[in-house]
Amino acid sequence: MDRELNATLPDPATLALAREPLIPVGVLTGFLGSGKTTLIRSLLRQPAFDGTAVVVNEFGEIGLDHLLVEAARGEDTVLLEGGCLCCATRGDLVRALRSLLDRRQRAELPPYRRVIVETSGLADPAPILQTLMSDPLRLSRYRLASLTATLDGVLGAETLARYDEARRQAALADRIVLTKADLADESQNAAAVAAVRQFSAAPIILASDVLTSEAGAGLFCSASTGVGSGEFPEHHTHGAYASVARSFDRPLAWPRIEAWLAATVERCGGRLLRLKAVLAIEGEQAPVALHAVQHVIHRPERLAAWPAGLAQGRIVLIAESLSPAELNSMLDELTA
Repeated sequence: MDRELNATLPDPATLALAREPLIPVGVLTGFLGSGKTTLIRSLLRQPAFDGTAVVVNEFGEIGLDHLLVEAARGEDTVLLEGGCLCCATRGDLVRALRSLLDRRQRAELPPYRRVIVETSGLADPAPILQTLMSDPLRLSRYRLASLTATLDGVLGAETLARYDEARRQAALADRIVLTKADLADESQNAAAVAAVRQFSAAPIILASDVLTSEAGAGLFCSASTGVGSGEFPEHHTHGAYASVARSFDRPLAWPRIEAWLAATVERCGGRLLRLKAVLAIEGEQAPVALHAVQHVIHRPERLAAWPAGLAQGRIVLIAESLSPAELNSMLDELTA
């Protein structure tokens, strides 16, 4: 193991303190009325979502939390066997997750296997991701799993055109769930997909497919590599947002990665909405996952194996007010 990599990654003794696997935290975002709560309520009725805790950020909306609480108390819904935690503001997120963990350890709650955090319709998901990435002491039993965004098939294209918040939510997402597709006509669904494809290569899943296939079970617990499958062009841009992706067919030296990551975050600052990567490291058998949101760099994570569908290293940069050319130039520096 490379000395520098050892110094940055959790040491074996620290990792051994956790007797159980880290609890995945999946974030669900999406604009007002895009179907977040309906999606969660439907998923919670599936046996695969037994042992799921939900944290709802109610700021800016009315009536979502009580709907989830009512659903949680229904006999056909499995949510911590009747428990639901509602969070009024983003600043309470750490306390909410800590409270869930404390209650679990006191056997006041069942040993839940995942947490879903539902943002408000006007939320910027970047600070939420920062919170989940930058508080290792209080959140040491959790790991950021994925960011999923809902997109309204009926009004999706119009919403993306009118609201910066909606574009930002979709731009940051690892995957997008197209909702209300059955209520939209073919042209509306196509327009919504075309609109989001201008700046995001994230996989798009129909809500109906999520509810009737194995895709739903892994929606909020799969590793958040966000690296795409190569099915779409290597860069996307729409107005102020741009994203680029690049694959690497050889291992990279950890000191070079570390220096490049620090320099990139410092150079871009708040314009770097998200950096996601899974890379092969020289001298390492397993890949390493990297995450950064704006100026916050998450501690690198050793993966047990390459994620499904990914056979080589890949980096995705998502930025605001930076062109694809500028982002590609930064990636060039990594392998120069």
